[in-house]
Amino acid sequence: MVLKTAIPVLLLAACLPTLYNTVQEASVLLQNAPGRLVTVNTFKSYDLKFADKTRNCEDGLLIESEGIAILGCDPGRDKLNTVMGVFLPGPIPGAEFYAYAYKDADAPDADSLKPFEILGYGPGSDLHTLGMAYHEETSTLFVVNHRTDGPTIEMFTLDLAALTAKHFRTIRHPLLRAPNAITLINDHELLVTNDHHFLMKERPVLANLETFLRLPLSTVVHVDISPLLKDPASAVKAKIAARLAFANGIEILNDTTVAVASTSKAAVHLYELAVPGPGDTSSPTITYRSTIKFPFMVDNIHASADGALFVAGHAYPFGLEKFCKTRHVCNSPADLAAADPSVREYCETASSASWVSKWTEVGGVEHLYVDTEYPSSCTAAYDSERNVGIVTGLYAKGILVWRM
Repeated sequence: MVLKTAIPVLLLAACLPTLYNTVQEASVLLQNAPGRLVTVNTFKSYDLKFADKTRNCEDGLLIESEGIAILGCDPGRDKLNTVMGVFLPGPIPGAEFYAYAYKDADAPDADSLKPFEILGYGPGSDLHTLGMAYHEETSTLFVVNHRTDGPTIEMFTLDLAALTAKHFRTIRHPLLRAPNAITLINDHELLVTNDHHFLMKERPVLANLETFLRLPLSTVVHVDISPLLKDPASAVKAKIAARLAFANGIEILNDTTVAVASTSKAAVHLYELAVPGPGDTSSPTITYRSTIKFPFMVDNIHASADGALFVAGHAYPFGLEKFCKTRHVCNSPADLAAADPSVREYCETASSASWVSKWTEVGGVEHLYVDTEYPSSCTAAYDSERNVGIVTGLYAKGILVWRM
């Protein structure tokens, strides 16, 4: 009898620190609720571009040598979001890639944004992009794809002059169960985050508990694609490198440091990166070093050439949830016309607060943009030489282009 009583008590005692920290951090996020959010804008100038051409651009990256941003934009996210649990029936449009030539600030928008022609991708419209990475020497774009038949990482060869993206490999592995973001060690080794262990499609209750309780069940996985590059029928090699809560954006900052976003902990973790030397066949390792805290749910992270880390995310998760799950109505004229008046009213004014910050080792955290004017920020990237940055939004129309 004593043992039966003791077990629940011990379990409760083990959970109390986690619950306490969860409540404490939730109270910080509640300060970002509509009516409480304190807006910030430190940009010298900014401009909302391409709202009539692109939306739902989850990630964007800069090819600074060319002055070009690559955008992955998925209008189908209105009806299919495997991370947030949106699985609506009916036809779902596929993602597209765009090249935005930001190097010429005076160029008209019609000339500066061009779509890529996607070649050789067998599943057609079943392309639903999340994180991306680009290997410039081989012109290879790596793209996380949440296909309806299971998650993959797709590889495309980009021709920036002809504006083509030619598909040539698909990466699959059991350890890549919920891939979200990618960073490259070299042309054949990747570090990939899995945002959850429990998947919303399979076990939504457990997936939500994993998020809310900030359980360290998600992973960073080292992937070696050498066999796949030699033979498309070969399997890749993969090994778990780290576990944390809700792993999201990932970036190699320098030869010895990897940054990984933990969305549910409102933080970025820094890890020591150790890459084996020539002749050593062991996998690279990452070892936890420290944590940088933020007052919002961190999404993607990108490093600039001057050593700063740009961090974008979501100020108020409850607002993001509603914003996400109404996009299929708000963005469909037919569905909006048939919707309840309260839904139509919401669609007219709805937004989801964005938050963009910068971190440097010397200066710490600096908040750059906090507002609802451009909603649902998930990526911020900055070309420090040209003083041009972009923000993309998970459910935003267009992108925000800014200068400091």
